[in-house]
Amino acid sequence: MRYRDAGVDKARAEAIKRDILEVARATWSAGVRPLPGGFAGVMELPAGRPGVLRLVAATMDGVGTKLHLALAAGRVEQAAADLVYHGANDLLVHGARPLAFLDYVAQSRLDAGVVASVVRGLARACREVRAALLGGETAEMPDTYLPGVIDVAGCMLGSVDPAMLLDGSATRPGDVLLGLGSSGLHTNGYALARRIVARSGLSLSDPLPGTRGSVADALLAPHRWYGPALEPQVAHGELHALAHVTGGGIGGNLARVLPPGVRAVVRGRAWERPAVFRWLIEAGDVPEEDARSTFNLGIGMIAVCAPERAADVAAALRAAGETVHTIGELEAGAAGVAWRD
Repeated sequence: MRYRDAGVDKARAEAIKRDILEVARATWSAGVRPLPGGFAGVMELPAGRPGVLRLVAATMDGVGTKLHLALAAGRVEQAAADLVYHGANDLLVHGARPLAFLDYVAQSRLDAGVVASVVRGLARACREVRAALLGGETAEMPDTYLPGVIDVAGCMLGSVDPAMLLDGSATRPGDVLLGLGSSGLHTNGYALARRIVARSGLSLSDPLPGTRGSVADALLAPHRWYGPALEPQVAHGELHALAHVTGGGIGGNLARVLPPGVRAVVRGRAWERPAVFRWLIEAGDVPEEDARSTFNLGIGMIAVCAPERAADVAAALRAAGETVHTIGELEAGAAGVAWRD
């Protein structure tokens, strides 16, 4: 099974985004900091006083079809929290810290209990990442949404010291790739995962082969927030770049932070893929190329650092509670990502 068989055409989506990028860029003032492939947009705020420069960062995303499983399993609150963690990680990639979150919640007919669960999840996660749930919008659109489903999206706002802005330009051939473990699928690949589960005949309450929990436990594991471990490394200038592994997998997201003339080599045997991914790939007969471009395969964030600092950075991340794997390195060459087993 391929991602496009589940109704998701990544190549077409990327082409659409390229087409609309120039329209968006036409609105940019001189204060916008272009970040090719960026996980967030960054621009200058008008200075409060002469000589003071602050940068604001913003990113937008949605929970996606993970919500279908969350509704069926009665775990909507956690799935909503995942959106906040996702947005906070996207800011972290550029050295930014969260400030505020704005949400959008829509159904064909608003269910008070479900909406309340969503907001509780958003609020809990906002407290954890130290962001204010500043406001939002609810919409009831029976002609747009199917009965019994919900759409949750949101915008995370943050700020970054210009001296700490990460844009990938500091990366060099020889830099080391440190992969931080994910807790599961996070918030990507669910259109394919749901179809695989449906074909397998398993219910959400059934044990997932190879794991100690149920299908729901494995597929609805929370999206991890990497700030507590990575923020000190950013502040100390230890990192050359960060890549949040979301839609597009390891290769698609790592490529976003590589400058011209630098490419990444990912060593696929450097870590053991968690059981949930092994099961999905086997049960769905998913081609390796599709697996790599759809799922995070157990790596939720990649830190790029100088080779002489890699051991110390990895030790500090492990001390902060992270599972860390050395998954590859950078080398000179055309920008992109190569896999070597």
